[in-house]
Order: sequence, then structure tokens, then C-alpha cells
Amino acid sequence: MSTPAAPRIALLPEVVQNQIAAGEVIERPASVVKELVENALDAGATSVQVDLAEGGARLVRVTDDGSGMVRADLELAFEPHATSKLRTPEDLDHIASLGFRGEALASIASVARCSLFSRPRAAEPDAPAGARVEVEGGRRRAVREAAGAPGTIVEVRDLFFNTPARRRFLKRTSTELAHCLDVLQRTALANVGVGFVVTHDGKRVYDVEARMDLAARLRRTFGAELAEALVPVSAEDGTTRVFGFVAPPRFSRRDTTRQMWFLNGRPLRDKVLTRAVREGYRGFLVEGRQPVAFLGLALDPSAVDVNVHPAKAEVRFREQRRVFGFLVAAVRAAVRKTDMATPGETLLASRDRRLAGGRAGGLDRATVQPSLPAPGPLPRARAPRAVEEWSVREVEGEPFEIPRHAPSQPAAAAAWERGDGLAGPYLQIARTYIVRAVEDGFEIVDQHALHERLTFELLRREVREGRVEVQGYLVPELVELSRADAERLEEHLPALARIGIELARFGDTTVAVNGLPARMKNPDAEGLVRDVVDVLARTGRPPGAEDVAEELLHRAACRSSVMAGDELTQEEMHALLARGRGLETDQTCPHARPTRVRFHLADLEKAFHRR
Repeated sequence: MSTPAAPRIALLPEVVQNQIAAGEVIERPASVVKELVENALDAGATSVQVDLAEGGARLVRVTDDGSGMVRADLELAFEPHATSKLRTPEDLDHIASLGFRGEALASIASVARCSLFSRPRAAEPDAPAGARVEVEGGRRRAVREAAGAPGTIVEVRDLFFNTPARRRFLKRTSTELAHCLDVLQRTALANVGVGFVVTHDGKRVYDVEARMDLAARLRRTFGAELAEALVPVSAEDGTTRVFGFVAPPRFSRRDTTRQMWFLNGRPLRDKVLTRAVREGYRGFLVEGRQPVAFLGLALDPSAVDVNVHPAKAEVRFREQRRVFGFLVAAVRAAVRKTDMATPGETLLASRDRRLAGGRAGGLDRATVQPSLPAPGPLPRARAPRAVEEWSVREVEGEPFEIPRHAPSQPAAAAAWERGDGLAGPYLQIARTYIVRAVEDGFEIVDQHALHERLTFELLRREVREGRVEVQGYLVPELVELSRADAERLEEHLPALARIGIELARFGDTTVAVNGLPARMKNPDAEGLVRDVVDVLARTGRPPGAEDVAEELLHRAACRSSVMAGDELTQEEMHALLARGRGLETDQTCPHARPTRVRFHLADLEKAFHRR
């Protein structure tokens, strides 16, 4: 008689269950910091101190002045799925707390040595001072009375001491500390009104006071240069509100480390929110760069599901399309107000770095830049005096001449000194750059980039309003393509005609250009057709898609704008600048390159070693 097969399915011991849960929730010391600080904030803390040792691997201690817990709470605090934040299934539909699952402490205690002290904030004078419990590797000791200030102190020591394989995956101390600081900085920015102090190996490494608003916290965290360039964001749509700051495109980065979202006080990295920021910067940011933004989103907890990710790093909006459109419009409105001109100070700093590199490579300072005594700052107040008007003109085959004229009117001198509006005169350099006076300095404008933006915006407006005026060709221009490219174009001819590009198939490998938007001056028809083929092949989407249509208009604007090398009169330069000022923005071209560089008096004084 055969022996029955032994059962292979068994219920895992509780400590193993918790260690598996820890593998999902606790990846590194920063995960411990996140969970413990969230508990402190849920307890109503207004002051949180985090002490770290060896990047948090040896010690994470979180001390708060929150509501605290009674002895009975400590009996259950390290039990799996024990929480004070949920009671019924309906509570999951409107989660307002940062934590809610009740698995963090149990998971942490299964892979570390933990202790928890707590004393209720409202304890009676004759009540026990507090209670303390210790847990090591999932084994809890008895709760005992202990003395201490109201609030809670949680210590987590020797993370992953009983799972050596997990501990070997931890990085260097500096790397783990950086992850912990990132979590804490995001949390501090998301919770204005709460003070934070962070120490590492006994040294203070970060702090913000409870009274500091978001702007002050950003200055403390990221420095004055970024903080002073930020533009506020504030918009409401019913019960949905967005607030915070966006930075000019020149502060963009290769990564998203300075792109932060806070949802009802919860820092998170959500794909929908990231896409909303990127869409808000579309047309203002060079491809491949990430914008810098610090944005808070406040909405009814019932309108968002935060229980869709193990680490609560992503959420799901119940009205995602409405929220997305609202956020894009709010971000874009603020980005338009940022100063997108490249500051002269940036160029001077780049020059200084190159000079420093030359000296490091063995070049003597005198070889690169003669050492001169500093002449001192420019005088700030001067008596009015007559200023001679002068101009520069280039004569073929002859040296530069600087003709002198009779003294100009005081108003003309004031225009150069104060940069009154768009008043000239203007100076065109290399038939490419326009120099004009501005308040406390001057700016250099790239004539092609500015005219490209102007042409693109006018083309886009005509397409959106469905009134693109087409300039028909008396004799169609023929463009030779491969058979595959010609067939690809033929599929999209009606959609291309709606944006003013009228093409027709003319044989197996030829396309006839019958007309192009009248807004395009001296267009390169063949080049534009090849651009259309390239965009359609690369995107695989029809020209009716908004982003594809905009890229086609980018190409069209680029090929029909004033080019580098085109000579402009004073009147033409003034008209270009004036028309640009009436656009949504005239500070970048459609490809997000800056249209201007601005030098202030301080930049000039630095360049001439006056400061």
C-alpha cells in the first residue's frame, strides 16, 4: 500500500512573513527614516529630530513631540497590521494619514534591533511617565514603565543584522546618508509648520525651523541662487489646489532629483504628476533636460487612491484627466513668468572655470589673464553730462570707422543708460545678434531664435483657429523620395493640408509641393518635406496629433525665419523685438534654446575686475 504524499504547502512563521514584508517596504535605511517620520507626523508632531549613524545602517533614531501612546498601544505597536488609522473598509476610500497599513514597525523589527519609548502628551501628573518596549529580530520583550518627555522616541539599530545577504546590498555610508537626506528634505518641504533637525554621527547636517515657509525652506535646502529665481504657482479648481514654485529652464537638470511633488503633505514620485510638469515646460525646455519644480497638491482624500504602491510612492486620481489638465495649465502659466534669459553671470562663471582648468593644467595665470589692480567699483551717482552719439559700421576692405557727431539729445543718452522700453538704438553684431540697452545693463538677442519663436507662434495660432492661409505654387516643386517615404506621406496628405502643407503624390518616388503656409517667407520646400518624412517616421503617429503637429510647425518656422547673416535695419530690429514682446513668451525659440543673454552692471564690474 503506497504512503500518502506529504503536504508541501505550509503556513509561514510570523517572523518570516514580516521579513518578506520588509523586503517590499524596507529597502535601505532611508525606508526606515521615511516610515518612522511619517508616524511622527501622523501623531501631530511639530518638532522632529532624526539621528543617524553610519548612514542609518547602525542607527536611526526619530524623536518627536507628538501625541504619544499609552502602554496598551505599545503592546500592539509591533504587531503586523496593527494601526490606529483605519477601522473599517470604508476608511480606505478617504485616507488622510501618511501611514495606514500597520506593517512598517513589524517589518522593521523583523530585520533590526528596535526600541520604542512613548509618553502621552496629555498624561495626568500622577499617571506613569511613559512606557518602553524592545524588539529584536521580531521577538518582543515585555513592555515596562519608563521616564521621559511627552512624545515618542523610536530607535532602529543594526538594520539587516539577521539577514546578511540584505545587508551586503547596502551602499557606502555617504550614499545611504544621501538617500536619507533626500527623504527628509522632501518631507520637510512637504510639511511646512513642522521643524526638523537631522544629525549624522553626532554632527548636525540639516535643519529647518517650524516657522519657515516653503520659500525659506527651499532657500535653506538648495541655496539662494535657485531660491531667488523661483516663480510662485497658485491655482484652484473646485476642491483641488496647486501651489509651490517653478524654476526658469536654465536650472534644468539631467535627472528629476529637484522635481518634487507633495500631495496632502505626502512627498511622492508619481508618473502622472511628473508628466504634468514636463508638459507644462514643453517648448521652453531643451529635449532630454528635466525641469526644476517644487509643487504641492491639495485635494479631497476621497478623490485619490494612495493604496496602489507598496511604498506609497505613487497614487491614482479618480479624475485623472481633469487633474492633469488643471496642473499643466497652472504650471505653464507660471513658467511663462520665469526669466528665461541666460544671465551674463553664468557665462562669466563658465569662463572662470575654464581659466581655473587652464591653470590646473600648468598654464600660468599671467599667460591666460594678466593680473591687474582692481580699479574699484563704478560710481553710482554721476552729474548729468552730454554724451556723444556714436555708431559702428563695417566697410568692405576698410578698417572700422567710428564717426563722431554732434552731441546727442539727453533723451537718447537716457535710452542707452536706462533701457527705456524697446527704444533704440540697436547694434547688430555679425548680422546675427541684436544688442540693446536694458535696465542696469544690456542684453544680446539671437535674431533667428526670436523670429523662429514669432513665426512658430503665429503658425500655431492659425492652425488652432483653422484659418491657415496657403501660398500656392504656380509650378509645383518636385521632391524625390524613396518609395516607402512617398507612401508614408501619401497616407497623411489630408492631415498635412490642415496645417497648410499641401502635397500630392507625383509618381512612385516623387512628391509635388503645391503650397505652403503663406506665413513662411522664402521657405525651403524640399527641406520641409524631408523634415515631415523624418518626424512621421520617428514618431509613427499622424500629423493630427498635437505634439507631432507642433514639431512640424517647429521645423517650418526654423526654415522660414530671419537667419544668421541677414542684415536688419533699425526699424526691422525694433519690429522684431516689439512683435516678440506680444507673444506668450519671447525668451526661448520653439526648440527651447534661449533667445537672449542679459548682462547687468554687476556682471560688467566682475568681468573688468572692479569687484
